[in-house]
Amino acid sequence: MNAAARLLNQGVLSRGWVVSVFLARFDFSLFVLISAVLISALSLVYVTNLTRSVNASIEQSYAEHDQLHIQQGQLLLEKSTMTMQARIQNVAEKHLDMIVPEGKAVRVIDSK
Repeated sequence: MNAAARLLNQGVLSRGWVVSVFLARFDFSLFVLISAVLISALSLVYVTNLTRSVNASIEQSYAEHDQLHIQQGQLLLEKSTMTMQARIQNVAEKHLDMIVPEGKAVRVIDSK
């Protein structure tokens, strides 16, 4: 056994003795300062991690926005295609058996 283990087994070095020597050797203000530095370092790590996750969320939102913008453009193009006069006339003639009346058959009624 080494010397420190023998002293611990004999009870010469107890935990209370080690703590009292540590606190007696170092000033309490130094202990507080070291604790504050450690807490601020851990806070910095936490805030950095939080910032990275928020930035990742923002980038994901931008990507979703771009995808929705592309989809909107495609839907507008599809809408303009579906509402073209020639297509509507073609669907009306083929599926609904409608015809375009001749000019003589059209009568304009004045609503006055």
